[in-house]
Amino acid sequence: MKFFKMILLIVLVMADMLSSAQTPDSNKVEWHGYTQLRFATNFNSYNNFSVRRLKFWIKSGHGFPKHWSYKVQAIFMSVQDEKFFLQDIYEQYNWKNSSIRFGQFIPQFSLQRFQSDYLIPSSERARAVNLIIPDGTHGVRDIGIQYNFKTTNGKLDFNIGVFNGYGIKEYRFDNTGFLSIQHLSYQFNIKKSTLKFGYSLSYRMAEDMYFKGIIPDTILYSGSDIRYNFYGIFTSNIIDFQTEYLNAVLETGRSAGYYALLTIKPSIDKHIFLLYDKYTSDDMLTNKNPWYVIGCNYLINKYRIMISLETGFQKIINKWSNRTVFQFQMFLH
Repeated sequence: MKFFKMILLIVLVMADMLSSAQTPDSNKVEWHGYTQLRFATNFNSYNNFSVRRLKFWIKSGHGFPKHWSYKVQAIFMSVQDEKFFLQDIYEQYNWKNSSIRFGQFIPQFSLQRFQSDYLIPSSERARAVNLIIPDGTHGVRDIGIQYNFKTTNGKLDFNIGVFNGYGIKEYRFDNTGFLSIQHLSYQFNIKKSTLKFGYSLSYRMAEDMYFKGIIPDTILYSGSDIRYNFYGIFTSNIIDFQTEYLNAVLETGRSAGYYALLTIKPSIDKHIFLLYDKYTSDDMLTNKNPWYVIGCNYLINKYRIMISLETGFQKIINKWSNRTVFQFQMFLH
């Protein structure tokens, strides 16, 4: 894994040097970064300050060769023993309405997984999204190649790809498994609003993998792994609403989940949201009761600075459990 990343980094650096020699435009590299600082409590057994995310990424700018682009992204999180972790490292060749992406990145699956962390109203993505996307518990990313197509008007989006299939937390020189994905969505423009529907489908031949949250994490699984989802999203100046259903089918177990997220926008800088988050699986340790979450976000200069407060409730046996989160978000560049 480290060897592969080093080779790809060298390729990116050489490509950037080559573009420097070919064009006088100095705007070949763009960099961005933001942080999310968080305090979470249940007003009983825990009170916790953390760095939820400190994320940096660089990507090709306008001065990079016309048909090529790249991105390298790293993240620092308290839950990862306060170490930097390399997430994305890929190149992409673009032509007309198509592109080919190769390297380490997230396979195109699910709606919410491809909404940026800093844009999501709630403090976390839905449990079904985190656990059922193909590499959800294996680093989210994978190494492979993906073809992307989008119509000129941006309404239809199609993706298909093939990957190693075991995530990025390890590297196998003798891997015999694979992961294939396919995604399709279509968007309708309704005056100043949009309505989009889509689905994702994946098939993996898994080899000696743990699927935490789907089957007991004591089971090392090999065999077929089928996952799919359907989603819809409505966006407007007043309200946003999205919902998504995800399902995973293994030979020895299965899981499913869905969520509904409503965002009300009384003003440009003040948003209120309601979230219903339901998840079930064959893992007996999974709490199958849903989360009910309500929160508000205050935005300064759009999402450059965002102050958030939310509280959620879930029933555990016969008692209600609470989790309240206060979060401060700020872009660094």
